[in-house]
Amino acid sequence: AAEEIKAVVGRRDLDVISFMKVSLARAELKRLTSFNHEESESAKLEALVAAEQHLSAFKVCWIDSKLFQSLEAH
Repeated sequence: AAEEIKAVVGRRDLDVISFMKVSLARAELKRLTSFNHEESESAKLEALVAAEQHLSAFKVCWIDSKLFQSLEAH
């Protein structure tokens, strides 16, 4: 059961890493692209949403690390 949990958590963490890479690439592309005021406001909102998603992803990773520590302790 512990190995199955580790496999599921590992896949989820890889998904989080992939999401973060895509988010950073999109942010870099937006930074390099000139855009008008409306796009600027939209980009700010997207950045806030992405920041919240990143925080949530880091929480998931932190919980996963605590789960691994607990599994290894047993």
